[in-house]
Amino acid sequence: MLHFVVATNSEARPIIDLFNLKKIVKITEFRIYANNNISLTISGIGKNNCAMAVSHTFFEFNKRKNDVWINIGLAGHKSYKIGEIFLVNKIQDNSSKKRIFPYISDFRIKSNDCITFEDENKEYNSSLSDMEASSFHLAAQRYSTKELIQTIKIISDNKKNSI
Repeated sequence: MLHFVVATNSEARPIIDLFNLKKIVKITEFRIYANNNISLTISGIGKNNCAMAVSHTFFEFNKRKNDVWINIGLAGHKSYKIGEIFLVNKIQDNSSKKRIFPYISDFRIKSNDCITFEDENKEYNSSLSDMEASSFHLAAQRYSTKELIQTIKIISDNKKNSI
């Protein structure tokens, strides 16, 4: 199964529409949409929310090991144009300084490193800035192998167009 984890409704809507996902109606902390092969969980913003959403999704979908996990979300950068898309090739957690090196295959998407912050970051630099990637990878690695876990970021803000 393919599991998407996103932080917000605006990140979720295109995926829900593309794959014709239906809302799973249960009492839960997370909004989950699915079809027979794909799930999407809206985690809310931040590292803790994202890690909990990954675990919740794993248990919601029969505790199957080695499914595919994808985090799609927004990120800031000092100069990239809003709307540009990047595959994340290295993640650093700003608080713990822990580094994660996702397995990168031959994708036809530009790649860049990403720093995950506790709060929004307006000090743009050459790394992407987000609030979920490190916790997404650390949580997903408990349930799958590195080559089945990816993060894709879309530029939402930069020095000229701040948050």
